[in-house]
Amino acid sequence: MKLIATDLDRTLLNEQHEISEENIIAIRQAQERGIEVVIATGRTYFDALSICKQYDLKTYLITYNGASIHTKEGQPLLALTMERNDVTYMVKWLDENDYYYEVSTDKKIYTPGNGKERLKREADGLKGTKFAIEPSYFAETLDQIFSQIGMTPVKHYGEIMSANEGVYKVFCFSFDDKKRQIAINQFAGMKQFMMTSSLANNFELGHKDASKGNALQIIADQLQISLTQAMAIGDNYNDVSMMERVKYSVAMGNANDDIKKVCNYVTDSNEQNGVAHAIQKFLGRDM
Repeated sequence: MKLIATDLDRTLLNEQHEISEENIIAIRQAQERGIEVVIATGRTYFDALSICKQYDLKTYLITYNGASIHTKEGQPLLALTMERNDVTYMVKWLDENDYYYEVSTDKKIYTPGNGKERLKREADGLKGTKFAIEPSYFAETLDQIFSQIGMTPVKHYGEIMSANEGVYKVFCFSFDDKKRQIAINQFAGMKQFMMTSSLANNFELGHKDASKGNALQIIADQLQISLTQAMAIGDNYNDVSMMERVKYSVAMGNANDDIKKVCNYVTDSNEQNGVAHAIQKFLGRDM
């Protein structure tokens, strides 16, 4: 084992959005043995970096679902931004059809000023149906979404495009499955984008060449490491591209069955230090 890549949300982070001491110790043990560690996330670079600094972790960072790579020293290796005309088309459509969305640049995460109200209207509209949203899930979702660093509400989507910043990712979230599927169908045929999902009820659009798997290959090539000597740990669909490239693919215990089926090992959940258990298993040590 020479390279370990781990997702962040619902993988390295627990449900309180914290990295446990057990996970930190396991990562440092791997690094002490000369193993390169990569954190691969759909989050922005500045948000992921702030989390790493909080825990004094220095790793390669794959962010925006593979559209950006930074070294342990913070040097950029890759930046894949989206065409502005395409972003304008997407954001205009999402805004006019009352979706909650985010537009991530290298500086901010732009979102509608009435974003929480949009999500509340959706949840309220599902009350009394079999798709009703549990209040606890609604609160947890909003906490996860709006806890990100750099959230910048705007009154009109035009403010986003006038900011003249490179866009790495457009994120859309909807509690309403039918409504979300309409949006997916709207953009699914646009081959200039990579579409994936990192949470229940969402989809994300980025540059067509942006994926965690592609980014991990770039890092491995630079380090002259074969991915037959690598492990990838994750819980959701945006992790599959790196799981399929490595020899040792690990699904979190809290991942759904689709993700577990593509992996050759299932570890414990993010609430039970699943990342630490996976690292320790492949390092030959028991927790």
